[in-house]
Amino acid sequence: MFISGYARMDTTIVPGSYLSVVRVSEGDGDGPSLDEVAAGIRADIDAIDGVAVRSDGSDPLSMPGLYAVLKRLKLPGRDLVLMTEGRGYSDLDDLVGAGYVNYVNLLADGPLDKEQKDCLRLLRDCGCPFMVTVTLTPGRISESSLKELAADIEGSRHLVLKAGKRLSAGRAFGEKEAASLARSVKGIAKDVRLVTRSGRPSPRIRA
Repeated sequence: MFISGYARMDTTIVPGSYLSVVRVSEGDGDGPSLDEVAAGIRADIDAIDGVAVRSDGSDPLSMPGLYAVLKRLKLPGRDLVLMTEGRGYSDLDDLVGAGYVNYVNLLADGPLDKEQKDCLRLLRDCGCPFMVTVTLTPGRISESSLKELAADIEGSRHLVLKAGKRLSAGRAFGEKEAASLARSVKGIAKDVRLVTRSGRPSPRIRA
């Protein structure tokens, strides 16, 4: 496992938050050192609300070495946001219990499966704040499946919907279609927001 990228400031991952973002990848590779990234984050502590850790590929929960990275990047009095597909219930339980992770952004591209639902149940039971980010993919997401997902994420602080995902042999949802999907779950999920292909998050979706 290695750090493949580091951005000092991001305002799109968690609505209303300023985060430094660290990207991790499996195996060995070139990238900034953990010492360099940790020093940069600590230098910015007064300007950020926390640190987000995300993966370039596999779920970070499946990566050996994640514990050491999170322990090093955790700032006192700041959130450490783990972006995960929810593929590792036991590891998530350990990380939250140890205080290495205190905010989770669950990533999905379709209806939640049992493992993901179990992870959300864990977060609710232990009082760990979480949100859900859904990539709107034709064939994986419809109005009915999105409503089902929204009902499954009770307790989520935000539901962010990302439009523009295109399958290799398919199409992407247009912005009007994506906006209609977002409106369909208004009132089911808390603080629904849509991110269009421009990358700009919308204000809260209104019915």
